[in-house]
Amino acid sequence: MSKPPTDTSGLGYSYHLPSGGLLLRLKNSLSQFSDLFSEFNRYIAPAYHHDRCERSVHMRLYSMQKREFVMVFLGFLICFGLAIVIGLTGPPITSTSEITTKSILANTSLANSNTVLATGPFAMKSPLMTTYSQQLWLIAKLVTDNNDDEKYDKSFQVSVAIDGITEQHKPLSILIADLVRNRTRHLSCIRNDCEEFTILHLGFLEYAHYIITVRFYGLGTFHQKYNIRSITFY
Repeated sequence: MSKPPTDTSGLGYSYHLPSGGLLLRLKNSLSQFSDLFSEFNRYIAPAYHHDRCERSVHMRLYSMQKREFVMVFLGFLICFGLAIVIGLTGPPITSTSEITTKSILANTSLANSNTVLATGPFAMKSPLMTTYSQQLWLIAKLVTDNNDDEKYDKSFQVSVAIDGITEQHKPLSILIADLVRNRTRHLSCIRNDCEEFTILHLGFLEYAHYIITVRFYGLGTFHQKYNIRSITFY
């Protein structure tokens, strides 16, 4: 049987302490918080009688008139077309220069040699590499005297030596041909026209100029049969 509340102050008021302990106090606190949340629930939950401030802000696209919408759409098409035209007619992102074996061997003792086109060496100086230059490719293309309707494929090796020109205009060896294994390439030709093949690719440019020396191995018999007329380096 529970004890009735007592009046200890003599004022006609009585009280009693909760007997549930900490768990009961926590439960009462959560119940009070739930009641408080329910009071604001009608202001938070969307309802037909509740106009939130966001509902008064309309999207500009929806409140546009047809004429304004057409003008905005035409402006977008014009800007998009200008971007395409500028991209197509603007300066190219690659700069290509070419050099032939005739100009390379013009002032050398190998100019009159019959086998130099099949072996090399071909020493060439790269164009000026500015701060905007990012990569350097060297590509070769062969032309033969073959007139037969014949497709042929020839595998051969390429050896490359690279020297960088320092600020003091002195060559500095970057890649020595004797220390690097030869790279195998395939020469695919139709009649007298051969496909281009990549000789080297430099992904990082440190010097303003490079001297590249190229040698071919395994094209002797090919040259004797089809007669390499010229080689163009790009």
